[in-house]
Amino acid sequence: MPSKTDELISQGLGKAKVMKGAIKGLGGVFRTLMEQHGQASGLLHRIKSSDDVAKRAELWETVRAQLLAHERSEMEVIYRELHYDPRTRAIAEHHDQEAGELEALIRELDALPVGDVQWAETFDTLVERVQHHVSEEEGEIFPKAQDVLGKDRVKSLDATLHDAFDAQLRMA
Repeated sequence: MPSKTDELISQGLGKAKVMKGAIKGLGGVFRTLMEQHGQASGLLHRIKSSDDVAKRAELWETVRAQLLAHERSEMEVIYRELHYDPRTRAIAEHHDQEAGELEALIRELDALPVGDVQWAETFDTLVERVQHHVSEEEGEIFPKAQDVLGKDRVKSLDATLHDAFDAQLRMA
């Protein structure tokens, strides 16, 4: 369980992402996804900055569950719809590939002791991939997806995403 400080940092970064989404004109489900990006980024950076193996292990369990729940619910709710539209099918397929790579890195990390040098190197790779993934989604994919889906659909998908995320979080 993250400390109160870790939670506050994570939540603060999440709220900053929501504001960024609003400025970009993104709404509904995409603001929620951006908030999740900010929260996960905060935890990832707390892990990177900690020399305490026990603290890293504790935070890893939380961020691991959040990353898996985020990607799986995102695929189930958003990218499933984007697969159906020829304008966004390639985007959805690209996302599926990246999500698979992220899950593979998480499995690699799960197989290593948190204090191991290889764990730290693999974790750094995961952080780089997550940063790339977030940048791509927020800069390119979400605006295009909102245009394709329409603002009403984007709003209506938000509750569906919350439900899917909560269900995935319980399973992660």
